[in-house]
Amino acid sequence: MLPVLPLGPVSLPVPGLLVILGLALGSWWAEKAAPRFGLSPKTVSDVIFYSVLGGVVGARLFMVLRAPEAFRASPLSIVSLNPALLDPIGGVLTGLAVAGWLASRWGIPWPRLADALVPFFAVMQVALALRAAARGDMFGLPTDAPWGVLLWGAVRHPTQLYWAAGALLILLWVAHNLRQGAARPWPPGGLFWRFVAWSAAWYVFVAGFRGDSPVSSAGWRLDQVAGVLVLAVALFQWRRGDVHAQTLRGG
Repeated sequence: MLPVLPLGPVSLPVPGLLVILGLALGSWWAEKAAPRFGLSPKTVSDVIFYSVLGGVVGARLFMVLRAPEAFRASPLSIVSLNPALLDPIGGVLTGLAVAGWLASRWGIPWPRLADALVPFFAVMQVALALRAAARGDMFGLPTDAPWGVLLWGAVRHPTQLYWAAGALLILLWVAHNLRQGAARPWPPGGLFWRFVAWSAAWYVFVAGFRGDSPVSSAGWRLDQVAGVLVLAVALFQWRRGDVHAQTLRGG
């Protein structure tokens, strides 16, 4: 855990810096790869900018809806810069909704835009995993494994690093497939749904070692349930796109 990095008289917030670095690198890579999907770098850059902006606003609004009493006691907290007052799921959903709205408004086929945004998503997944490690979030169950880390008073599975390692491998997989270019005869949306499937599958694995995830009365880890549902949708769309492409080629 490394929440701040002391540099002389200045202390830098490591989690925030990791997110900013992820946004910058992810945007740069997505803009560079945009022509491969028939889109201009500016179009991809604008979609990322407005989606991130909308995601931040949505994350705050979702948090207000989740804990209205806290904001009622301190109304100015609604415009606070504190990232702890952001709802991650609400932010992701709002950001995706903004991206979908922009695609519709600008006449961009959603599958093509989704593929073009995969480099951005891949970098941000690594950045968010490292951010969790820096903050001590998403901590693991106690373990006797020799690679366990001391966190929150116990030796635990380094689940944040498990997630980061898988996210880095997926990022390298994305980079490899972008280099392959036309050698990958995938239909529009094929790269996106494969990325989502691999990411969801890895998250389901990592969630099994988490010590902070909510558990239902039946013993199900809710994070794993959500991950399995996302994986099922991704695999369905993956297969559906491939079958549709084969049908068109056969016709």
